[in-house]
Amino acid sequence: MRKGWIICLVACVAMSLGGCGQMGVKQNAGTDFEQIRDHFANQQGYEFYGRTKLLTDNSANANMVNFSGRKDGDTVFMNVKLSVPEKKRVETLTLLDQGTTLYTKKDGTQEWVQSAGDDAALRQEMENWNPAFAFQQMSDMRKNVYPIQDNNLKDDQAMIRVVMDSAKLKGWLASQLQGQSGTHIQSLPSMNRHQPSMKLAMSLTKGDWRQPGEGVSIQSTGKTDVQEIVDQMDLEAEYTILYQKSNKLPIRMTMSIRSQYDYKDQRIQEHSQVETYLQNYGKVKPVPDPKSVPAGKGH
Repeated sequence: MRKGWIICLVACVAMSLGGCGQMGVKQNAGTDFEQIRDHFANQQGYEFYGRTKLLTDNSANANMVNFSGRKDGDTVFMNVKLSVPEKKRVETLTLLDQGTTLYTKKDGTQEWVQSAGDDAALRQEMENWNPAFAFQQMSDMRKNVYPIQDNNLKDDQAMIRVVMDSAKLKGWLASQLQGQSGTHIQSLPSMNRHQPSMKLAMSLTKGDWRQPGEGVSIQSTGKTDVQEIVDQMDLEAEYTILYQKSNKLPIRMTMSIRSQYDYKDQRIQEHSQVETYLQNYGKVKPVPDPKSVPAGKGH
């Protein structure tokens, strides 16, 4: 009898240690994320570039948004190239964020223009592709952080996976859609206002919530409430971060987003991916000064 109790005790201790081991790995990954986030936030200068892809069966069928930029102190300079398939063209938007003031240049313009009525939409565009905001988003919405197995222990690189909280992600999506579209999706801004692209597949083109393969946006269906659609949506996302172990600075971030929702008696499934590459920490050239640099210079 005593022997049986001893075996049972040993088994319980082993299970406890195993659980602690898993918890320790998870906690270490969470600590790694916080260090990467904090070290990145302390950088005064870096360059970044990336693209957003729509995926089908893990193969890309379109590069909808390409972006590049750099940070210099408190200022962020960014070029965003937006694919517009229905017009068979690419539109270029240039943004310069000085914190309290946002400047922009669009296709065919030479001079910087200070944003006014479009400020919220343009800031949303900036946030979509700004790596600093990506870390803020991860910090606010992370549910779990896991390490990714390192197959090359001799190099200075490692990876972690940050799983986002679905409920918080839905809140963010609803806020974005309502912010750019009004209370209902059909209440889109006028054509002369900027409609921000988004990280999600259903609205990467021009901010409209479009059915894949058709030029029909959901606002044509009548009084469709944004919150109702988002509440019923299956939505999940995660970030994969490749970073340098020695200085805890990110090299590449990949955000993968999957969504499923009902539209016109169909179950729509979409998958988009945002890839962001970071480089040249502390070595960037100064960003343009919209008040002194001649038109066409400073890129």
